[in-house]
Amino acid sequence: MTSSSKAVNLEPHVKSLHITLAYHFDVTAFDALQSLVGELRPLESPGWELRLYSRDPRFANHQVYKVVQSYTAKASDELELVLGDYIYMEQKELDASPDGWVHGTSWLTGVSGYLPAVYTCRTAESDAWTLHRAISLGNNNGADCKSESDSNTDGEMASYPHEDAAELGHEKSEESYKEWEKYWNTVRTEKKASIMDVTHGTSIDWQSNTHHSNGDSDTKSAKNSTKSNGAASRRWIFAMRHGERVDLTYGQWAPYCFDANGTYIRKDLNMPLTLGERVGGIDSYIKDTPLTRVGRLQAYLVGEGLRLAGVNVSHVYASSALRCVETAHEFLEGLQAGPSVKVKVEPGLFEYKLWHMSKGISPFMTPLELHKAGLNVDLEYKPYIDLDITTSETLEEFYERSEKVMHSAVQDTEADGGNIIFVGHAATLDLTVVALKNLGEEQKNRTPYTINKHLLRVPYCALGAMKDKPWQVVSPPCPPSINSSSGRFDWKILLEL
Repeated sequence: MTSSSKAVNLEPHVKSLHITLAYHFDVTAFDALQSLVGELRPLESPGWELRLYSRDPRFANHQVYKVVQSYTAKASDELELVLGDYIYMEQKELDASPDGWVHGTSWLTGVSGYLPAVYTCRTAESDAWTLHRAISLGNNNGADCKSESDSNTDGEMASYPHEDAAELGHEKSEESYKEWEKYWNTVRTEKKASIMDVTHGTSIDWQSNTHHSNGDSDTKSAKNSTKSNGAASRRWIFAMRHGERVDLTYGQWAPYCFDANGTYIRKDLNMPLTLGERVGGIDSYIKDTPLTRVGRLQAYLVGEGLRLAGVNVSHVYASSALRCVETAHEFLEGLQAGPSVKVKVEPGLFEYKLWHMSKGISPFMTPLELHKAGLNVDLEYKPYIDLDITTSETLEEFYERSEKVMHSAVQDTEADGGNIIFVGHAATLDLTVVALKNLGEEQKNRTPYTINKHLLRVPYCALGAMKDKPWQVVSPPCPPSINSSSGRFDWKILLEL
């Protein structure tokens, strides 16, 4: 709907209905619009969302063209075209071009150059808008309007914004700084050596299991401590989301990072140096993305944080998704765990399958393929769940398999002792808390499963922590991290100097 005059006209749409308010909206049309919204009753009708978009002001007078055929640049002043990208072009450039070559700027990378216009087609300006926030209105399946105690249904979860949502992990809050203010002040002013000396106002026994993990001897020491101290030495159970993904950083990356022979070519310093061989090749990598180099560093920093806090981890379970296995591997690198601590690849920790059925789920890399790719996986581990990626599942089945993995892992490692970490997805933190609260509980006392309304605020490598005997959600023993994304640098701008 547009507002070029005082009259407000609403045209019916077969598939969807939306209202667009532009910057410099004519205030004289507000009353008519308010009356219209009142008739539509968006707070009572399902499916309505309040969305905040922006567009690059530098291209206000440009048209938007969608790339319909990829093109590899052959000269330094040419622009590489990637399927799924959009190009900003001026109409006068198109009209004045004698040979069909025009100057344009990529929406995906911000890089400018000359391109064959025939490889693009005109599209709506809104295709190149950037979505910053979507808030669901009314009592529907949106995340922001749900109570934390509300249960999820299969229908709700099918369209629930999960980690594939573009805005996931980008929202930051000053509250995260306030929460850790005491830590920063204590470490800097009182020169405390470890966060374990800072309680954050809680009654948690921070001195439990303060063993550095620099080899097998330290691992055994931690286990013995758990056995000898009994209830006084409570085990840590961690849950962590994976690191930064290549696909959510670069969009349609695979088509221009593999040549005709299927050989991977690194096109950006933040992309993986190499990719291991796997069944399905490029098609599998499209659906099962690796981490960026920054993503690997994020995971390393969490492991390093626990090591500097004196917390050992003896058991590492990771979702079969490649990004999760790589996260677990780098976590162990930062932790400097002993050689006996390896990543147990567990399909049961994978996300809700229904979120991926529309585009399909790639066959996961086998432990042997992961091992050949240089990842520290346990080749002898037998998973608790054999996940069929060709079929869907109900929400209850998703909860049940996640719970089975977490309960089994805790119970099977109790005799040996040692702390545990589950490396998975954004929802893994919620699932771990509910699963462990339900461990040993009778059916009537069980906490109901639900995906928290704050799922979209779970950033890369977010770390949650619990302690056992009794099960209690506690502050992680290391501070959180924030990483901001930025655009790619175009060296050709230096030519203008």
